[in-house]
Amino acid sequence: MPRPSKPPRLRKFSNRDNWYVQDGRKSISTGTPIAEDAACFLAEYVALKSRPSQPTFAQLLDFRAEDMLARRTFRSARPQDIHRNLREHFGRLKPAQISSPIINQFMAKRSNAPGMLREELIEFNATLNLALREGLIEKAVRAKLPAKKPPRDNYISKEQADQLLAAATAFHLQLFIMIATHTGMRKGAILDLTWDRVDFERTRLNFNNPEKTITNKRRTVVPVKGAIMDWLFEARKMALNEHVIEFNGKPLKDIKKSFNKAVEAAGLPNWVTPHILKHSVISWLAEDGRSVDEIADLTATNANTVRRIYRHHSPDYMKPAALSLAKNDGFASMLLKQRQSAQL
Repeated sequence: MPRPSKPPRLRKFSNRDNWYVQDGRKSISTGTPIAEDAACFLAEYVALKSRPSQPTFAQLLDFRAEDMLARRTFRSARPQDIHRNLREHFGRLKPAQISSPIINQFMAKRSNAPGMLREELIEFNATLNLALREGLIEKAVRAKLPAKKPPRDNYISKEQADQLLAAATAFHLQLFIMIATHTGMRKGAILDLTWDRVDFERTRLNFNNPEKTITNKRRTVVPVKGAIMDWLFEARKMALNEHVIEFNGKPLKDIKKSFNKAVEAAGLPNWVTPHILKHSVISWLAEDGRSVDEIADLTATNANTVRRIYRHHSPDYMKPAALSLAKNDGFASMLLKQRQSAQL
């Protein structure tokens, strides 16, 4: 029975200054006489050696998922969710085998979900770019991203929000809707909210989770007024968990199923989602004439997004600017009257 080979290890030769990596019969110089630096060289050597030669795209997706989770940089979905269709179509192929026609086949297959397709292709390119940076592959064909569709301006009225609240018979869903319509926060931030970040004395909700890395999905401290505080007081009395939104004593990862049932029961369009509540809050504030900065700060929303909604739902905010341009119209008015008199 052959003796099992030893793993790569550091070795110091008596007649040489530098440390060496002994890998079977091979001796590779680390280029340094310092033991700590040589140990780093050995770690990198072992890591490079353990990487799969000519990895499949599925292996690259695994590598990408590990990197995303380590740095918490995933976009709108968990790695396994956004990678599912990519893995099914490209997984068994090696990057060198992925060509433009194969990418086009994927795009045709996913054409019924253009929004998700764009996210998937962004992730496809990001996976290949990471593999190139890390030296896992030498070259790759990237996907050309389809044009970004203009954002929808769907939103519900305050009366429809009341209908949704009435149709949501479960207390935890009613509380979710109350918080969403009083803060304009995203679904994830609301589900993540814990009681230690609810300030009953100053009536504030702190959506910043100190245990989570800050991402592009902004969060903030929101002052709240009105009936929402009564709902929170009632929920606190019944709380069995540190999370504000709970069901059967456990925090919720998602609220989609119960929310969709309430939407159907209220007779609202199927495009009404938890995120539509955020969009609706911004629209209500715009209709009430609140400033762009106020809305952006209160709802933790990018100011450019607020401006886009503002232009659609509250064009009156531009009236002061229009009046400024009209201040010098005296001469123009006089000239028009002279023209009208001359025509008589």
